[in-house]
Amino acid sequence: MFDLALRSSGGDPFRNLAIEEALLERGFEGDSALLLYVNEACVVIGRNQNPWVEVSPDSGLPLLRRQSGGGAVYQDEGNLNWALIVRRSRHDHEAELALVARALLGLGIETRSGPRGGLFYAGGGPYDGAKLSGTARRISSSRVLHHGTLLVDADLARLASSLGGMEVESSRGLSSVRSSSANLSAISPGLGLEDVALALARELAGREPEPSEGRADRTYTDEAAHRLAAWDWIWGSTPAFCVGLPWSGGRALFEVKGGVVASASGPGSELLSAFMGRSFEYGLPREALRLLEGGLGLGVND
Repeated sequence: MFDLALRSSGGDPFRNLAIEEALLERGFEGDSALLLYVNEACVVIGRNQNPWVEVSPDSGLPLLRRQSGGGAVYQDEGNLNWALIVRRSRHDHEAELALVARALLGLGIETRSGPRGGLFYAGGGPYDGAKLSGTARRISSSRVLHHGTLLVDADLARLASSLGGMEVESSRGLSSVRSSSANLSAISPGLGLEDVALALARELAGREPEPSEGRADRTYTDEAAHRLAAWDWIWGSTPAFCVGLPWSGGRALFEVKGGVVASASGPGSELLSAFMGRSFEYGLPREALRLLEGGLGLGVND
C-alpha cells in the first residue's frame, strides 16, 4: 500500500509537473505516494526528445518537456495523470504497473503490459490491443518517479492532429512509438474520470485522495514550474540534430545544437551565414531554401 494518495486540484500542466518533481526531489512524509492530476490541453514530450519531430507545428497547444524519458503524449481534461513516487529500494516497475492494471480490472477493463511500460486493452472486441496508458520514469538519488497517463474521455482527433512534426536527419533524440489509442469511456460506456481516479487511489493507497497542497515543497514547486516553462528547457534542451536542405544546386545541411542553428554544410552553405546562431523554427528550412534558390519562392513549393 502507498502511504499517501494525493490529488492536485489545478489544471496548469507546468505546475503539476513541478509538483511531481518537488515530491521526487524534496520528499514527503512516508516512503511512497500516489499523485493524481488532470492537465489542461497540452503536449508533453520526454526529456530526450526533439519537439520539432514529435509535435505538429499546427497543434496550437502549450508544449512541455518533462524530467522523465519516454515519448510524446497529448493531454486534456479527459486524460488522467498518475504518478508514483517511491524510495529506490522499494521500486518495482512491473509490480507498480500491475497495481494500476488491477485498479482498471476492478472497473471491468482488462489490460496487458506492452513495450516501454505501456498498458494495452486486452478484453477483445474492436478496441483489443489499443493503448490505454503510456509510462515513463525518472530516478533521483533516493527516490523514483514512475508516472503515466490514462485516456478516459480525451479528444482523440486532437491527439492525432497534435503529434508528429517534421523529418530530420542524424537526430540524437528518442523517437516516440506510435500506437492506436482508445478511451476507457469508449470501452466501458458511462465510466468517468473521477471513477478511475477513485479506483486508483483505493487500490494503491486504500483511501480516497487528499489535496496535494501542503505536501510538496512550495518554494521548490514554484522554482520548478518557472524552469519547466523556460525556452532553454523546452526547446534548448533538444538533442543535436541535422536538417537536410535539398535544392537545385545540391543538398545543404543545417546542424542544430541546443535549439540553435550551429553550422551549415554542403553546396550553397556559404549563403546561409545569416542563419547561424538563430533559434531553430519549423519554417526556417523553407526560408533557407528560398535563399538558396536565389529568390522568394523560386524553386520552392508554397
